[in-house]
Amino acid sequence: MRWGKKGSLELSIQAIVIIVLAMTLLGLGLLFVRSQFQQIQTIGTEVQEQVREQIVSQLRTSVEKVSFPRSIQLSRNEQKVITLGVQNIGAQTLYFKVNVSFDASNSDPGFESFNIRYQSECLLLSPAQADVYGINVRAPTTPGTFALRANVLQFTDMACAAPDPVQPLYATKLSFITVG
Repeated sequence: MRWGKKGSLELSIQAIVIIVLAMTLLGLGLLFVRSQFQQIQTIGTEVQEQVREQIVSQLRTSVEKVSFPRSIQLSRNEQKVITLGVQNIGAQTLYFKVNVSFDASNSDPGFESFNIRYQSECLLLSPAQADVYGINVRAPTTPGTFALRANVLQFTDMACAAPDPVQPLYATKLSFITVG
């Protein structure tokens, strides 16, 4: 009987040691993964800021009102943020809304299955100011080429209730999305 109790006590101590070591290694592993995700997030934020600065700089050195990529490559069901740069080249504050839609006449069938999200509320830019806005696009599972049109609609008030009677369409750009 004595050997049985001593053997089970040793087995219990070994089990406790193994559990403590396993929990310690798990904790260290989780800390490592967390630090890696934080580094990746920091790098992603820095890249986004660099892209934003590059687009704003390009707009300021050009006479373009809007910057939008001419073509985009996406895999099936891939999600990507497309940047739309807008510059106020006028002498007055620009009140505007962004309207993004697919151009059916320039797209393969299946453009209805895209998932698009963007800021649709009233925005404003002071004279000579430029800013960048993100358009979140999730591609469909259907391959093809699709035409995405970004319209910047100009308004006369900060509520974007009254379209500008002289120039309701401030600028428009067309981008072709190829889903492979």
